[in-house]
Amino acid sequence: MTADQILPEGKNLVPISTPPQILVIGAGSTGSAVAYDFALRGLSVTLVERGGVASGTTGHNQAQLHSGARYAVIDPLAARECIQENTILKNICPNCFELNGGFFVELPETDKTYREKFLHSCQECHIPVTPFSRENTLRLEPNLNPDTVMAYYVPEGTFDPYRLCLSFLTSAASLGAKIFTFCEVTEISPDLTVTIYHRPSHQKIEKKFDTVVNATGPWVNKTAKLAGVTAPVEPSAGVMITLRGRICNHVLNLLASPDDGDIIVPQRSSVIIGTTSWTVDDPDDIQIPPDHIEKLFLVAEKLIPSIRNYPVRGIMASARPLMRTNTGGRSTTRGFYCQHHIEQGVPGLFSVIGGKTTTARLMAEKTCNDVCAYLNWDVPCKTAEMRLLSYREWHRFNHYL
Repeated sequence: MTADQILPEGKNLVPISTPPQILVIGAGSTGSAVAYDFALRGLSVTLVERGGVASGTTGHNQAQLHSGARYAVIDPLAARECIQENTILKNICPNCFELNGGFFVELPETDKTYREKFLHSCQECHIPVTPFSRENTLRLEPNLNPDTVMAYYVPEGTFDPYRLCLSFLTSAASLGAKIFTFCEVTEISPDLTVTIYHRPSHQKIEKKFDTVVNATGPWVNKTAKLAGVTAPVEPSAGVMITLRGRICNHVLNLLASPDDGDIIVPQRSSVIIGTTSWTVDDPDDIQIPPDHIEKLFLVAEKLIPSIRNYPVRGIMASARPLMRTNTGGRSTTRGFYCQHHIEQGVPGLFSVIGGKTTTARLMAEKTCNDVCAYLNWDVPCKTAEMRLLSYREWHRFNHYL
């Protein structure tokens, strides 16, 4: 593969053009959605990813399509964003989701004051909640704790991270976006001349862009440092355990303030127990604490007492890209924002901080709004109405991998 095949203009540094040249770094859910949004607005888009599609945090999470109910009490803004995007994603990308729904399970030890806060907060955030009796809940979930008092149904689901990202990327590529995997950004100059290392061929390519969007999740600060700037992200690691067997059919949440091990998510013929939470310095170097595994099982068996009877299929850890705040950890918002590094001396470099896969489309919309305002490119976002192409169409449109 030659430099011209990877980035057609090679070392030719181009001035501001029409349409502007945009580089998106990262092919997780955020970067993929950003690339699609830009392409739909008619900009010239190049996306690079140092690994494969969804090879970072997006491909190593519980893959839960959130209703927002988990955050309704402690983070109502994030909760409202989740339920809004939950509805939009189901409409624009239905082939990526299993809309199995979820239960928040009340046990005898459940704090009744929390239950009332939960129901009130969900109502305030416009999250539909349907009470289910103990008998009806156990009929649908026979492995659930027989001491269950009752449960509350919310519109949750699961998704396939790879297919979701590929649907955004397929749609972007169909509009002319160029997608390059195994291409790592190694330098970003203040004038947005970017050096990209193509790992398979060991070649380096330089190209000047009009705007660069850093959508690398928990790596966003490491990427920003390539340009001599910083981004306030807190990489918060979490351990997850995958068990063999379809132990439940709904997403199961413990009716309590968010804590370790209180979610069980079905994924095809497996379930994922998650997750713990602690801050790490480097998302590329996460050591799994042995006691976290036992901690997950102890909480999960409150929901499903027989859960230790199922064989472990795998144990993994990844880092969430949380905003850096004074509180940190569980109390940190799951919201997001876009930082323009103009005040740090690099105009045109934007970093996306925080968020979740459920809100990736909205994150892309707000990021692209900020970038288009900077570029004076007056084209509105259309991603909430346009149906994504299927991930199955990928190889029809992208010829750069």
